[in-house]
Amino acid sequence: MFDRKNKIEVNAILDTQIEELLKKTSQYEDLIEGKLICSSCGSVINHQNIGIMLPIENGTKIKFYCDRIDCAEQYKLDYE
Repeated sequence: MFDRKNKIEVNAILDTQIEELLKKTSQYEDLIEGKLICSSCGSVINHQNIGIMLPIENGTKIKFYCDRIDCAEQYKLDYE
């Protein structure tokens, strides 16, 4: 029924862990203040529209993509 040839790996984080993670990368205040921007479309990232969080700079910062499908597709083009 399902095509098993196209497996993907999904790493997930719980909503309750986002605040803790962003505090570790010193980006939590930026989220609250509306300073985090989608790397694809430039939209302001908030709690409701986080689509992809990508560790960069050896995990000391997070790069964001919003939840728009075209931004997820751009992430795929950029990193796969």
